[in-house]
Amino acid sequence: MPERLRRLARLVVPAVAVAVIVVGLWPSDAPASPEARAHALATSLKCPICAGESIAASQTDLAGDLRELISDEIAAGSTDQQIRAMFVASYGEQVLLDPPAGGWGIALWAVPLAIAVVGGIAIYGLRRRPPELAQTTEVEG
Repeated sequence: MPERLRRLARLVVPAVAVAVIVVGLWPSDAPASPEARAHALATSLKCPICAGESIAASQTDLAGDLRELISDEIAAGSTDQQIRAMFVASYGEQVLLDPPAGGWGIALWAVPLAIAVVGGIAIYGLRRRPPELAQTTEVEG
């Protein structure tokens, strides 16, 4: 493979990977049907008595009641933000499976990204460094 093509691949592959990640994480429009909205909300809220499990995935009676509460709130005309705010008021911010995009939540999103960028720069820098000459020492016998 020619050197020019290798250089192009070294630039294009990371750029495409970043683009795929950004597109995958881009927020989509809210689901249209009430059932889809209820499911989306239930998957974004943590079951208060389960270890890191969403309300949608949990099989506990409480999770079933909370799924029903979400459906009732949607039928009553509450917005997704209002329903999330109601859960946060009742159970605290730890009920949100996605950290908020403000306050300490920014750090939860930014730190892994910063680590990935610094790691990528470090790896790129190590690969660009010319190979060091191996030093051999002779043992006197």
